[in-house]
Amino acid sequence: MSYFPQKWPALFALALLVSIVGAWYNLVSKNVPDPYLDEVFHVPQAQRYCNNDYTWDPKITTPPGLYLLSLLVNSTFGYCSTSSLRALNVGAICVLFLVAYDTLRVLNRRLLHRGKNGDVDTERLQNTADDPQLLLDAHAALNISLFPPLFFFSSLYYTDVISTLVVLLSYNLFLRNKKGQSKICQGIISVFIGAVALSFRQTNIFWVAVFPAGLALVETLKNANEFLETTNKRSVKADDAMSIVKRSWSGGHVYDLSIQDAGLADCVLFPISIALAALGKPIVVLKAVLPYIVLLGLFASFVVWNGGVVLGDKSNHVATIHVPQMLYLWPYIVFFSIPLTFVSLVRPVLHLFPESPLKTFLQNNLAGSSGISAPAIISTCLFTIAGLGAVHFNTIVHPFTLADNRHYVFYVFRILRRHSALKYLAVPFYYICAWMAVVTLGSTSEHTVKVAQEPKDAYPVDDETERQPCQLSFVIVWLITTALSLITAPLVEPRYFIIPWIIWRLHVPNIGASLSPNRSRGKGTYDLRLFLETAWLLTVNATIAYNFLYRGFSWPNEPGKVQRFLW
Repeated sequence: MSYFPQKWPALFALALLVSIVGAWYNLVSKNVPDPYLDEVFHVPQAQRYCNNDYTWDPKITTPPGLYLLSLLVNSTFGYCSTSSLRALNVGAICVLFLVAYDTLRVLNRRLLHRGKNGDVDTERLQNTADDPQLLLDAHAALNISLFPPLFFFSSLYYTDVISTLVVLLSYNLFLRNKKGQSKICQGIISVFIGAVALSFRQTNIFWVAVFPAGLALVETLKNANEFLETTNKRSVKADDAMSIVKRSWSGGHVYDLSIQDAGLADCVLFPISIALAALGKPIVVLKAVLPYIVLLGLFASFVVWNGGVVLGDKSNHVATIHVPQMLYLWPYIVFFSIPLTFVSLVRPVLHLFPESPLKTFLQNNLAGSSGISAPAIISTCLFTIAGLGAVHFNTIVHPFTLADNRHYVFYVFRILRRHSALKYLAVPFYYICAWMAVVTLGSTSEHTVKVAQEPKDAYPVDDETERQPCQLSFVIVWLITTALSLITAPLVEPRYFIIPWIIWRLHVPNIGASLSPNRSRGKGTYDLRLFLETAWLLTVNATIAYNFLYRGFSWPNEPGKVQRFLW
């Protein structure tokens, strides 16, 4: 089979991304040639490194990974101007697209092609020209690369793009678990990539250590249980919670199921099941998470040596407990992914439509199906009570947020502070957004529902089955990691939510195409939501770019100096 049919979707999407980011880079270089905002600190620091001067600016709080990379590039090309430093992120966003594309390819097939020991058979992960997911994955990876809070910084000298790239690479390597490769070698690679990620941003520790450790724990216990019991890979929902607990304690059974079949009780039973199963296999668990324990140990040593997490100015970056960050996460996800999440509101009313080709079209190409119904009363009440408590007792508005009207968060909080009741009235909105985001993870096409042998299937049964909605275990591990990375930050910044959004977006199932290359079943339609998503992301990016480039303003205390809007 020729190379081009296998690779043309990714190559075409990459070429499109290069043209878009190239245009953005040229506009920034032309209109904002001098360092702006945080670049005022980053650019001179990198240029000192390029001149072999390693003195540190105490106002910089992140590690020197970005400057060390700039030094490496400078030694190769021999220049270190502002424009050349910014160009690093242009290249990084293109590499990020390739890693995101490859990650989607692995996610779409790894559950279908596993050996007895749970390792991914990488030989069967090769692309095939007649696989409809090739085009979908390339399109989804392009949309991830166009994510506005990330794409904006692809033409500025900030740490966000490269930091996100290394974290995504770490996740990709975790998913690939190469069959036959030494576990020691895998561990060393994991620690090395994790250390590189930490050299760009300290909070990456949660995504290169805690996140994969949680997933590795779940996966290892599942594989051990499957090997011992030699049962099929199908989650069976027990009628009695006590029987689930007994099975976990006596047989190491892990209670997990697809997110579309999970309820509030399942969210409680899963961690109990994991804890009990882990107690029975301490050596197996230790082997699975050892690389991440080593990485956590290295990070703890740095914190002790440094006297804190941040470098430089520690006074304005003190870690604290800021629970409402987890409330802000949901409207953030829904806003940037509205073409994907809005179908959760459309789906419940589709049954009111008369049977027609239009209804079928909407179900297969936009709405799909989900086992998740309207929000449950108990979960709604619990979320609302917890949210109101967090808002009342733990709302933190950092002085930086109120002092800088160049950032969009300034205007969001100005609205919330117009009346004392607004922050409480926003809690139901946060819940609706959270429900929409979770429902989107549980969405799938109508075809998947029809081929499933049982409504509670949690795993694909054979190669003819589509990619299933993600597991409850993933959602819980993702939520825990996101909470750890966000609630320790007193400052609310869109950039802090980039990695949680990307990991969430990678796990949003496609609607409209089968993993099977067998076209006799009539599948092969496209997920039209991807086109809507592209249009939406480009619209947001264009608006933000226009405001940044052409809507500058001046502060009264700094007349003549142009201030610009940005994330």
